[in-house]
Amino acid sequence: MNILKIGLALAILVAGIYGYYNLPNLMGGEVSPLATFAVLLVSIVAAAAVAATSESGQALIEFSKGSQIELKKMVWPTRQETFQTTGIVMVMVVLVALFLWAIDVAVFNVIYDLLLGVDD
Repeated sequence: MNILKIGLALAILVAGIYGYYNLPNLMGGEVSPLATFAVLLVSIVAAAAVAATSESGQALIEFSKGSQIELKKMVWPTRQETFQTTGIVMVMVVLVALFLWAIDVAVFNVIYDLLLGVDD
């Protein structure tokens, strides 16, 4: 039954996408863009409703509820802590960039001296 519900949800979704692109042809003329979007939106909602009744859908809903509970337990950093850690990261990025630049210049000079020789 689970596979049947998921298949039905996919069929509804595919029908909605088909209707979105082919509604003017099906209706025999001009159709409002709002109407084509409404067909797509209704099919997405209907497919989600059918999928939610399946075992997989129920498991996803339970997982989402558990995730919300865990998010409420989370201790988020304060504004000051966020700015401080962001500042530390930015300073470290600049320091590492300068270090890598210095290594690059040193290696370039060594290779340049080895290839062309020292003319002193």
